[in-house]
Amino acid sequence: MRLLITGGSGRLGRWVVEELRGDHEVVVADLADAPPPDTDWPDVRYEQIDLNDAEAVARVAEGAEAIVHLAAIPSPIGREPEDVFANNMISTFNVVEAAIRQGARKVIYSSSGSALGFAFRFREMVPDYMPMDEEHPLRPQDAYGLSKWLGEEILEAATRRTGIRTIVLRPTSVVGPGDYAERVPRMLDHAAGAGIFAYVDARDFARAVRAALEDTEIEHDRFFITADDAMSREPLAVAFPRRFPGSEAACAGLTGTEGPISCAKAKRVLGYRPQHSWRTELA
Repeated sequence: MRLLITGGSGRLGRWVVEELRGDHEVVVADLADAPPPDTDWPDVRYEQIDLNDAEAVARVAEGAEAIVHLAAIPSPIGREPEDVFANNMISTFNVVEAAIRQGARKVIYSSSGSALGFAFRFREMVPDYMPMDEEHPLRPQDAYGLSKWLGEEILEAATRRTGIRTIVLRPTSVVGPGDYAERVPRMLDHAAGAGIFAYVDARDFARAVRAALEDTEIEHDRFFITADDAMSREPLAVAFPRRFPGSEAACAGLTGTEGPISCAKAKRVLGYRPQHSWRTELA
């Protein structure tokens, strides 16, 4: 099938392109006009566009049977909140509207575990229960998490209106193969950080995108995509309350290397199986 992938040259998008380009005709829409310099993708076409330009998005979406929407300002840090919110909301709206106008059958959207509200919080909060799953309330406090949650609502509204199939994937902190040498050890050592000990390897997320593309039953649904373990050397029942005081009861049932967010639904419905863990990658 012909796929449009937005943000395909990013640190997450490049692995999605790598996963899918062998089986599909891939067009990448991105601010960059060429693939990353360390890749060899002669079969991938690049279109340099601003996703805030609705006409440009509609043009590049012509002929696409499915769209994988990854492009976004990926963090509120160092950005004005109004810029983060406006960019992420308008670009997502434009992509979904272009999919409808051009007759695409499916849109897959990369939301974020940040929609839960913990990663970039201003006021302290604790989970209702752990591991958190798709039934846990989303309580974003920042512009980025809010834009991701409302992006999910744009997809569901499109399904209600037109019947287009839409699937939301919520990756947690993304690590790539090149991160295990330095970045991951820093994450493990950063005990006072703002994250919630959840992560996913970009290659596993790419396989989740493939599973979402190949599904033929879902009209609209939302899935957390995570690794099978926590980004923590200690059990989370010990480490989590130090970062989130008051969460002792919520995380008391976590055992062993279990992470704070469950991907059980993605495993059950999509057949998702994470293959990478920092424990084996560092070894």
